[in-house]
Amino acid sequence: MFCRLSSKKDATVHNPLDSSSSCPVLQYADDTLILLRGKLADVRKLKHLLDQFSAATGLRINYHKSTAVPMHMREEDIPDCIAELGCRREGFPQTYLGLPLSCEKLRLSAFDPYVCKADRYLAGWQATLLNPMGRTVLINAVLDGHLSYIMSALPLPPGVVRLVDKRRRNFLWTGEGESNGANCLVAWDKVRCSKDQGGLGIKDLEVQNICILLKLLHKLYTGT
Repeated sequence: MFCRLSSKKDATVHNPLDSSSSCPVLQYADDTLILLRGKLADVRKLKHLLDQFSAATGLRINYHKSTAVPMHMREEDIPDCIAELGCRREGFPQTYLGLPLSCEKLRLSAFDPYVCKADRYLAGWQATLLNPMGRTVLINAVLDGHLSYIMSALPLPPGVVRLVDKRRRNFLWTGEGESNGANCLVAWDKVRCSKDQGGLGIKDLEVQNICILLKLLHKLYTGT
């Protein structure tokens, strides 16, 4: 079970995997995520700590905007825990810090907002007034950039890459939503090569995704 609330770490609120450890508290800006054991006793202790924090600081927690997500709990135990916290119950999948979050493999539909965002970009551009090189600049500078955040955290499914590539290819060659083989002057694999190799320098999303994730592994092992 995890709760998105504001709290202080305390050893008596137990880790869901190790009862001898305190619960993990993850904080980013004004968002706090607490992972605790899905037991009523732990939930009551957490609520007591939050109330003490509010009384000491004058900062009140808005439980109506807070959420609790039960994971691997008995269904009969969940209502009491939710009622004790006074917040609403949510499940998976959901969005957290702008990223799709799930305890199972993400479906392609979870990435629809990113594909739709690409469509909104394309709809707002006067493509007919640009030549292919002008369109290439927009693809590299804008259309590819909006995927950098999610690619730094998750591997994009091949189906999502194909959908985005289709839009990039159509925009490059026709500036419209559809294109065919006659419109494509150069093979897409060649287009995605660097300019030194005779391509247009449009990024290969799969390669870029792998490189960004490998950079995280490098930081993990080197500490830099």
